[in-house]
Amino acid sequence: MKTKLLLASLFALTVQQTVLSQTDANGYTSVNLTTGANYQNRVFFDFSANNIVSQPANTWDVAFYRNSSMSFGTRINDAQNIEVYEASNVATNWDNINIANIASWGAPLYNPDATTTLQDGAFEQGSAPYGWGSYNPGNHHIEGNVIFVLKYLSTGEYIKFMIQDYFGGYTFKYSKWNATSSTWDATQTKTIANGTDDAFFNYFSFTTGDKVANLEPPKADWDLMFTRYWSFYANIMMYRLSGVIQSPNVTIAKVQPETQETSAATLPATTAFSSNITTIGHTWKPTTGVYSDVVYYVKQGSTYYRMYFTQNGGATTGNMYFKYKNITSVLDVTEVSKKASFGIYPNPTTADKRVTVLFDVKEKSSNRGNVEVYDLTGKKVYNAELTNQEGFYKQDLNLSHLQSGNYIVKITYGGSTETKKLIVK
Repeated sequence: MKTKLLLASLFALTVQQTVLSQTDANGYTSVNLTTGANYQNRVFFDFSANNIVSQPANTWDVAFYRNSSMSFGTRINDAQNIEVYEASNVATNWDNINIANIASWGAPLYNPDATTTLQDGAFEQGSAPYGWGSYNPGNHHIEGNVIFVLKYLSTGEYIKFMIQDYFGGYTFKYSKWNATSSTWDATQTKTIANGTDDAFFNYFSFTTGDKVANLEPPKADWDLMFTRYWSFYANIMMYRLSGVIQSPNVTIAKVQPETQETSAATLPATTAFSSNITTIGHTWKPTTGVYSDVVYYVKQGSTYYRMYFTQNGGATTGNMYFKYKNITSVLDVTEVSKKASFGIYPNPTTADKRVTVLFDVKEKSSNRGNVEVYDLTGKKVYNAELTNQEGFYKQDLNLSHLQSGNYIVKITYGGSTETKKLIVK
């Protein structure tokens, strides 16, 4: 099973700001975020702090995943407009690589956008068991044997690259193609230890030949990253887009169509929130502007946000404007056990007496869960099973047969029970 990577910077200027709160009539905060002309910056956003961190996007080339001593991966900087080719899967061929053979190296490799792991980068798509290397059971290292060539589409440069070893850090070598002499420059070998930085990645620049520091906020301090990435656009071709990559700390559900400007907080029916890093991606915008019927629900631990985009400035400005609202209190989420939590809304009900149970299954139970509704005499007036699949769901309850008044909703799951008072209008 492949494990993977992302980001880095040395003299990068970091701009951090708390967003000025502009709240509309429905209680939504407006965020006016910009990546700059031609998406020159990579921008991180944190819902809980309402905070933006902006950094130059092109000060690094390769990011090395450093979040775990046992988990590894890489990410190419898509802002640099790079294609990755596997030139050979034999390490001893290092001195025999010639860019004149690029047509025989197969299709270029990219950081995949349809993945649930940030560290699943272009190098992990190579032909070795772990993309670029193989596990050695004798020393527990991942040892590299695949030689890659990076082609910079914007500048015409080529760099030969190979990760030689991973064990709590990365040892790799690289060489730049000299167009004047049509030969490779001297090979450079570097080692970057995982270190203790509170970030998912360490970053490296071929320009400076060194690690680039402070290119990423602390892991807990960002939820969305606005950046450039490659995608198989419209099922036609690989295309470099601008959009959103989500943090491993959040899961997101997309709902379309849904009214954006509303004080209500609805959620997708029987749809689990997704860990795919591009659940938002570029899907909020057509060729120009933004879709007016797309809403995203963001789950961050036990906190829930509802967001939608209002403006897209395109490459001219790099503006990406959106609104968001913390809807946790509306959902009234309570933990049933360590295995699940639930909420009910609206409470009180609306005139149609329909209620939605939100059910977040963290761990499957041996038995299905149940939702029961009791009147104040203790009589059971409604009963239904709840899903037993991991993920985030909603289940609609039709209580139109009940008279107006106070009821008790009882949720049972994983051997534990919780109750909530429900007012039926």
